[in-house]
Amino acid sequence: MTIAVIYSRISSASQVKKGDGLASQEHRCREFAAYKGYEIKETFRDEGVSGSLFERPGIKKMLSWIRKHKGSEPIVLIDDVSRLARDTVVHYKLRAAIGSVGAKLESPSIEFGEGADNTLVENIVVSMAQHQREKNKETVVHRMKARMMNGYYTFRLPFGYRYGRTQGHNGKVVVRDEPQASLIQEALEGYATGRFQTQAEVKRFLEAHPIFTRDKEGEIHPQRISNMLTNKIYAGYYEHKPWKVPLMKGHHEALISWETFQKIQEKLNEKPYVQTRIDAAEEFPLRGFVTCGGCGHPLTAYWAKGRNKRYPYYECFNKSCDQRRKSIRKDVLEGEFEALIKQMRPASEVFSTVAAMFRKIWDNRLNRLAEKQESQKRALIGMDAKITRLTDRLIETTSASAIRAYEAKLEKLESEKILIAENLAQKPDHAQDFNKSFRTAMAFLANPWNLWTSPNPIHRKTLIKLIFAGPLSYVRNQGFLTAKTTSPFNMLATVDDEEKVMAEGGGFEPPIRSPVYTLSRRAPSATRPPLRKVPF
Repeated sequence: MTIAVIYSRISSASQVKKGDGLASQEHRCREFAAYKGYEIKETFRDEGVSGSLFERPGIKKMLSWIRKHKGSEPIVLIDDVSRLARDTVVHYKLRAAIGSVGAKLESPSIEFGEGADNTLVENIVVSMAQHQREKNKETVVHRMKARMMNGYYTFRLPFGYRYGRTQGHNGKVVVRDEPQASLIQEALEGYATGRFQTQAEVKRFLEAHPIFTRDKEGEIHPQRISNMLTNKIYAGYYEHKPWKVPLMKGHHEALISWETFQKIQEKLNEKPYVQTRIDAAEEFPLRGFVTCGGCGHPLTAYWAKGRNKRYPYYECFNKSCDQRRKSIRKDVLEGEFEALIKQMRPASEVFSTVAAMFRKIWDNRLNRLAEKQESQKRALIGMDAKITRLTDRLIETTSASAIRAYEAKLEKLESEKILIAENLAQKPDHAQDFNKSFRTAMAFLANPWNLWTSPNPIHRKTLIKLIFAGPLSYVRNQGFLTAKTTSPFNMLATVDDEEKVMAEGGGFEPPIRSPVYTLSRRAPSATRPPLRKVPF
């Protein structure tokens, strides 16, 4: 008895509902085999594979099996020509591959032969299958493009989103996928605000959460982080240049604002940040911030090997500095810094005055905001006119370099337009915003020491940025030099004219012009006057 194998293929799950699934294909082939008197020895399948592809797992297994049973001259049964291929070139390559291993192709839908009539019919049927595939592709593309032009994203979604049904929209739309969405939102906002200085820090943050999917090695590939930081869909927008879909605002909830997205892009285009060791912030929180008082170079933090254990030090390694290789014990330097932080605690009676000052500043900003919005509305009208002129020039020009230049200008203008429109659309509750911001700010200003003692090293780095306007200089056996603070602490320092010093003259010098906290050089001594807490 002649032996045969069955090959079946589907490219999508929808074919099962239409009646041309794998089971229905195999059933028809078995009926044909029974009619011809063939014995079915094996079945081979390809699921979710396009008919335009030559390399398929099921085809490879089938050809391998036929080689082992080449002497029996097996028959390969297919339900229809389109199940073998939907491309003329691929069809004849598969026909040749099947013939090269000693098998013959048959189907209940068509009679394969070597005659002119058989070849003509086969060519027509294969061409029709290819045309149907290409036509289906065109129809799908047109529908997807039309839906995208209406504000609905149609491609595979990035992590943090999923497709779902919502009231007021036809079909499935993009919705937040929690808790992944909140995790991505925190990562993106953290990178924009400087909480995460590098993409590697974003990667470590996400790897700490098991809900974020990983590759086969159990890691998050750096390219995924880069794709996440540059994906406009997280800001509520999308575009698809191959289909000439311009930058569109989608009908989905954005995880971040367009302004935040632009900050991320600006940061990505900046000079790369020098990455430090993961444990650097925990072991030496002042690394990179404290400089040598003799030469201004950042002090190097390291562990020195002793007889029985290792000891931490800060030290200047600048060859031209007279303080070179004069080590400073970690507990001494950081102890004086912590004493400085502890003193930055204003007296309680200062807070009412500061609150009134902050409220006045806030009200002035609100008045300027109204003027700014009117200015932005005028700018938006002018921007639309510029976009129209550039579009007309782009249509008229034939120069490739001019087209690229116009497209770049249009993309920049569209980005600026989105940012202005986003700002104009915001209607915040200013009273609530002030109360929330004021509580948060004053909680920190009341006692910065609480943030420094946090177990999170990021909080300590944040505290340094919030308090100090620049690096701190330190001289061995003398202490810190002048320390300039940021605006909020300067404001608190000016509230009480009678209290403008941070400590006694032996340890700190009073401010001369601007009300900043200052630390002065002092002569080496065996004993130092104790630091005391002084109100602002």
